[in-house]
Amino acid sequence: MKRFRDIDPIIEHYATELGARLTKDRPGYPQQLRTFEERRIDWVENDIRKAIIIQPNFEATGVNTDLWNFINVAWREGGYSSVPLQWYKSLVTSKDFARIVNQIEKLLEESVRNLGNVRLEDLERP
Repeated sequence: MKRFRDIDPIIEHYATELGARLTKDRPGYPQQLRTFEERRIDWVENDIRKAIIIQPNFEATGVNTDLWNFINVAWREGGYSSVPLQWYKSLVTSKDFARIVNQIEKLLEESVRNLGNVRLEDLERP
């Protein structure tokens, strides 16, 4: 499983520039649940948690590693509800991984802009 080999240095660069935490392949999960590759950049800005997530499709029949998603998400936990306020935008939905590889810098730049513009008033309950 080396799908991210060519783009990991670019992802790592963006994570470093953001002062963010980069996780690969869900390291906190039990080994039997780590059957697919994934990348996630997480950081907190103005009490809002933000993430850029590159992951395969999750379907009723399991994980489909032929189709991939590139997601921007922001959320704020706490308050009086167990459901966090959140904001979500998918830049790539259910596409071949090559589309992400070919556009990785553009997707990361757009993600940084999108998430940099998210304010508390943009968050909603799902």
